Amino acid sequence: MSRSSILSIFAAVIVLSLCAVFMIFGMIKLAGVEMSVHGWVALGLGIVVSLALGGALSTVLVISRRRGFDEAAHEATRHVAPDL
Repeated sequence: MSRSSILSIFAAVIVLSLCAVFMIFGMIKLAGVEMSVHGWVALGLGIVVSLALGGALSTVLVISRRRGFDEAAHEATRHVAPDL
């Protein structure tokens, strides 16, 4: 295993640990707080819209790559002299 892999795993473990601590701290501090129906609906809509947007953008990215639009854009700027 390379040094960069070990550092990446170490960083991921630290980030996940901090997220867990933050979540536990928030659950303890907000133990008596409840969310209304409107809050749950807004949370659900936010999740659905975010996932749909991410899926749509990923689909456009894959379609663009498969149809060769990326290469056409790269070739168009390849022969232009750089601005100095």
